[in-house]
Amino acid sequence: DNWVIGNGLKIPWYIPQDFKLFKERPTNTVVIMGLKTWESLPQKFKPLPNRVNIVLSKNNKNIEGAYCATSFEDAFREASKHNKEIFVIGGASIYKQTIKNATYLYISHVKGEFEGDIFFPKFNPNDYEVIEEIPFEKFTFKKYKKI
Repeated sequence: DNWVIGNGLKIPWYIPQDFKLFKERPTNTVVIMGLKTWESLPQKFKPLPNRVNIVLSKNNKNIEGAYCATSFEDAFREASKHNKEIFVIGGASIYKQTIKNATYLYISHVKGEFEGDIFFPKFNPNDYEVIEEIPFEKFTFKKYKKI
């Protein structure tokens, strides 16, 4: 409810259905994430399976199992080579810089307010239509399409 998506490098809630959606939705796709998001992933999930992993980092790091990009242009150029749907999966800075160009937003609206220091960027809901909505006990998943 307060747009928190993180507290430090941790997600401030544990909702198995939300993790299941994240595991299922962007399968067989390209995922682009910032270095902090990569570092926050449990070691056993690096790289995220059944996905092309692209990590944005200012210094060109060698990241096992992932392509390291130093710019958005480089990341999207690499992503387009794979002829798959592209998902931007965080963090907040990456979302803020790419949300204006997103065709779709996949958002789990978690019920309640959580303590945190990382927020999802505000967007104008009038610029999107909800094309899918799935209610769960602790959150509502919505897929938005840019109008």
